[in-house]
Amino acid sequence: MCLRFPRLALDALPPSSTDDTARIVIETHRVFCCNDYAAALGVKAGQKHATATALVDGHRSQFLTRDPRAEAATLSRLQQWAYAITPTITLWKDNSLQLEIGRCLLLHGGLETLLERVHSDLDRRGFQCEVGIAPSREAAWLLAQNQHWLDAIPLPGVSIEARLESLPLLSIDEFERDITALAKAGIHTIGNVLTMPSGALRRRCSQAFCNWLDRLTAKTTEALADFKPAPEFSDTLWLGYGTNNQSELIPFMRDLLSHFCQFLRNTQLETSHIEWTLFPAQGRHLTLDIHSSDCHSEVTRWLEQSDLQLSNLPITDLIEGIELKACELRAGHHATQDLFLEAKHQEPLTQLIDRLRSRLGFQAVSRVYSRTEHLPEHCSYENSNEFESEASSTKTLKRPFWLLDTPQPISQRNNQLFWIDALEIIQGPERLEDCWWSHPTSRDYYIASSKSGQPVWIFQDRHTRCWFLHGIFS
Repeated sequence: MCLRFPRLALDALPPSSTDDTARIVIETHRVFCCNDYAAALGVKAGQKHATATALVDGHRSQFLTRDPRAEAATLSRLQQWAYAITPTITLWKDNSLQLEIGRCLLLHGGLETLLERVHSDLDRRGFQCEVGIAPSREAAWLLAQNQHWLDAIPLPGVSIEARLESLPLLSIDEFERDITALAKAGIHTIGNVLTMPSGALRRRCSQAFCNWLDRLTAKTTEALADFKPAPEFSDTLWLGYGTNNQSELIPFMRDLLSHFCQFLRNTQLETSHIEWTLFPAQGRHLTLDIHSSDCHSEVTRWLEQSDLQLSNLPITDLIEGIELKACELRAGHHATQDLFLEAKHQEPLTQLIDRLRSRLGFQAVSRVYSRTEHLPEHCSYENSNEFESEASSTKTLKRPFWLLDTPQPISQRNNQLFWIDALEIIQGPERLEDCWWSHPTSRDYYIASSKSGQPVWIFQDRHTRCWFLHGIFS
């Protein structure tokens, strides 16, 4: 299947918000391509800039400069999209994609179903495309220039030679000398060339042209390497109108996320960070950074987080397009699932964390980690950037989970400790010493209980002989 984009230079640029605008792409002071509105006014590829300006005089017009980098980036995004159809994808003549679909037709439910999907996806993305289907890439490309979507399906029993016989030789954009020599001999169609005796054809034309004809009719084939997508993703959808209503953007986000998560599953990758860019009609672009507490490829989770952050984003200008990017992709891992689905209705902790961070902010939710230090105030730290599980420790210590920011002094009267009321030591001591090289610290920790039964964690400083409350057990 050849997908040819005749207006790639125009489709790669941001679209116009109105349909009654003549949009013309200029390269070296000549028309490279234009939209239907400009074509209806008489603008054609190859015309001078001044001629096109005179033809659209009195009409709303927009002259654009061709951007080859934007075209290459657009083709790269289209390759990522086509990877969901087949892994064998090649670029062709700077404006086409060649998809090997013979081995995946059963997967997509047949050729007609696949064509409907391709047409729907490309139309939603705003691309004008010509399609051709044939046993070889050369034939598919020729047919893409001369067939309609519905005519692209090969009829049963019709050979490739019969489908190509009426095409003019001028539709071939290479082998100029060979085509000129054939035209002088009165041969103007591909069908005339294919009916020529092999010996006569080889005497009249070059070996390269003869080899190209063999590939055209699938007499010889070339081995094709599978496309290996880069470990990053980028895709854009244009709304076709402007809106500042957040709810109207959600369906477009869902479409982009569905394609994105399908790409992740096909490449066996996952991510914990995606970035949205909203393109307004005027002004600066708006961005949304969505972080997840773990790597995954679930559409509903990404959409829920995006919806929560989008609802808090003030949008004053009309949004015309949405872009989804993900550059921090890593190899996916498959978690073990419950065989009896006992946890089916239990929400994972990571989803709750993601929801809280989307509402309160990325730095509002953090996790407490432990580290190997002697003094309790140094044994834990907070980190809001990572939510990875820690390896379980076999050492179990009877310590409170939450410590006071600063130990509070405990009064002592007649050998009795008081904190709110009298304290009774029920376990200890546990001696902890550290920082002998700078500020020597030596403490004896005890577990004590108040008269109300509240267990607390206290210590005595062995240097000053003073008592302090350091933690409260829950």
